[in-house]
Amino acid sequence: METPRFVITIGRQFGSGGRELGRRLADLFQIPYYDKELIAEASKESGLDPECFEKADEQAPSTLMHALATSLMMGGGAMRSQGNALAGENIFKFQSDVIHEVARMGSCVIVGRCADYILRNEPLCISTFIYASEADRIARIMRCHGAQSPKEAIDMMRKIDKKRAAYYDFYTDKSWGAATSYDLCIDSSVLGIDRTAELLRNYTEQRIATAAAQSGRPEPEEPAR
Repeated sequence: METPRFVITIGRQFGSGGRELGRRLADLFQIPYYDKELIAEASKESGLDPECFEKADEQAPSTLMHALATSLMMGGGAMRSQGNALAGENIFKFQSDVIHEVARMGSCVIVGRCADYILRNEPLCISTFIYASEADRIARIMRCHGAQSPKEAIDMMRKIDKKRAAYYDFYTDKSWGAATSYDLCIDSSVLGIDRTAELLRNYTEQRIATAAAQSGRPEPEEPAR
């Protein structure tokens, strides 16, 4: 019996290892992983310059319009010529359409961009939020994101988490990082990335089995390990 189509969405604190975890899960299930790829695809589908989507990525409209205004003052030609397309919720809609499309194509892992909310009507959308201890986050930000000191790492995490929360809270009827907004919230610093990925795989397999049982179908064979 073929495994039902499913989507794992990952919200994450900056520095929690959410992206690394998403890639690991995609490898375990041998399914596509989407992150920045969504920006490129949304840009292609809309015909807008990729710079528009880069500036809009996981930013609430007020923050986005500030970035747009700054770009215009600096003489950003691409942004100037496409300013109307950035008005309102167009960028969010373009990206939402791409998220729906990749979810229809087959099982996948999607990181960020309100994917859990966009796909809330999908029968097997497994929404997760990854957080971690401050010490782990500081170490990862210094190791992977170029922070030169713990203070710089803390400043980066606060700034980026604030933007992500504003984006999520604006476009959804939920609260970023709140346990009630997701199926599962996990501290990645407790088990580490690999064991957290195994935990999420086991949870996903149980969700698939439950969905199969509720629909009256035989449970799918467990994926080879």
